[in-house]
Amino acid sequence: MTDTSVSLRAVFLDIGDTVMRPNPSWEHVYAMAFEEFGVQVAMEDLHRALRAAYHHGGWGMEGGFEPSEETSFQRTVAIDARAIAELGLDPMPEEFFRRLSELFMVTSHWHIFPDARPALEALEKRNLVIGAVSNWVWNLPELLHSLDIVRHFDFIAASARIGFEKPHPRIFEWALEKAGVDAASVIHVGDHVDADVEGAQGVGIGGVLIDRTGRYASDEVPDGVPVIRSLDELLPLVDARLDR
Repeated sequence: MTDTSVSLRAVFLDIGDTVMRPNPSWEHVYAMAFEEFGVQVAMEDLHRALRAAYHHGGWGMEGGFEPSEETSFQRTVAIDARAIAELGLDPMPEEFFRRLSELFMVTSHWHIFPDARPALEALEKRNLVIGAVSNWVWNLPELLHSLDIVRHFDFIAASARIGFEKPHPRIFEWALEKAGVDAASVIHVGDHVDADVEGAQGVGIGGVLIDRTGRYASDEVPDGVPVIRSLDELLPLVDARLDR
């Protein structure tokens, strides 16, 4: 259990489905790429296959990997190939995956939740260190820059650039080193119980689950873990742990 008596000094946030999501959905962006290559896929089938392939919101949880742009690309190809196989489709050419990467860099293909910018600005006003800690491909900093949101973060811990992904302790330890704070003085907010909440708790960081869609039942959330529906609800939790 996290010691909530320790004054808060930093807030770490997951990005996907916490700060923003694809517009209008992950599967719609994939469908654009498939359509360009002459493949029609039902949205519900895409949703199911992607959910299965990206069960934890990342590429797998064991050990580390080489933090390079090409490794990042090849790892996403591998997991997307599993989703394609799940759909019963023939393997797609490398050009498909390159195009998919391009589509996910188009700013109009992203929706920043309306509560995200105000919450980030409020955290800045409280003089907290703000870090993005996300299982993401190499170009997360560039994407956040294009969306004019990178300025709200003191650092970006994209798993592809760290070589470890949540819930591995190393990505959280890297973030702690970058923030220059003790784990007990940090909370991490994310939308996965395993990768975000339990991963953070594994190094002594307090976990906060953001469940925007009611995905989790109450008995699926560890005891004592706050559950919020939007980042607006984060601020009272933060204020309760600030020095007065």
